[in-house]
Amino acid sequence: MDCSTAALEAGEPLAGTAPIATSWILIEQRGPWGKEALLDSRLSGDLGQTLKIKVTGTGVNILLVRHPDRLARNPHDEDPFVWVAHTCPGATQMRRGTMSNLDAITDWDFAELAAGSLPPFGVTTNEPLFLVCTHSGRDACCALHGRALITDLHQSLSAAERESIWECSHIGGHRFAPTVMSLPGGAVYGRLTAAAALTVFVNSHALTLTLDNFRGRTCFAQPLQVAEITVRQSAAIYERDVLDVLRVIDGRALAMPPMAELPGLGSSLVAEVRHADGRAWRVNLRREELAQSRPKSCGQEHTTANIWRSTGVAQVAPWSAT
Repeated sequence: MDCSTAALEAGEPLAGTAPIATSWILIEQRGPWGKEALLDSRLSGDLGQTLKIKVTGTGVNILLVRHPDRLARNPHDEDPFVWVAHTCPGATQMRRGTMSNLDAITDWDFAELAAGSLPPFGVTTNEPLFLVCTHSGRDACCALHGRALITDLHQSLSAAERESIWECSHIGGHRFAPTVMSLPGGAVYGRLTAAAALTVFVNSHALTLTLDNFRGRTCFAQPLQVAEITVRQSAAIYERDVLDVLRVIDGRALAMPPMAELPGLGSSLVAEVRHADGRAWRVNLRREELAQSRPKSCGQEHTTANIWRSTGVAQVAPWSAT
């Protein structure tokens, strides 16, 4: 049994499983990609190793991307595309350009990039980018389900629409394949059918989020992803950038670093979800062990999983920026 089937049978929820990153760098690299794409690809010299070291712990993630419509070209005919995106509500933005020398990326300030200060590169773009993980070197499920999804999407869309749909290296969570991410919003989805993926694609251009099969936004820590999804579902909120999520500590709502490892995180917490119009909700969250084990990847042993669930949501007094 493959890992995506096992995770589905185990009832592992999608909410709160998006990877953590406030900003993303995408580098066009046609492949092949090995298990670690940055280290086992056609990137020149030690660029991949240098980039991996420089982004560690910064809140920036790097993906390699390729496009089926561009695979037949000579790699020396055109410079590769590069995107850089910041995903946080209120500061969501993306830049796109081409680069003749990818080594220039190593000179970027990754801490500043994670904080939302994008490098003076390329041009600002408002065109959403739709990424489908097809990283077969990382997991067979991405090869099987991701490849089938992007093939279906490209067959059903016009050439102009296909320009914004790219395949990418490992997003995270291949047991939820096919996995998809939309940038610059950083919305991540799993277990998408072709019809559901088309809905996500259309809504991303309208700056709205599809709530079905939604794993979360990468700018939030995973329990806060669950809080955001809970409020969106309960209050029918679809606009992409109208919600922020904070952690409640000693009765005070505080900004929470969007990193995977969070100090002082126990088995429960309270989050406050704030709408740009002043509304606010408190969400109670509990971490628990999934009742049935599953493999994290194809070919691995079954292991237990910790998941976050909402145990209650209530609207509270409006917040004020003043």
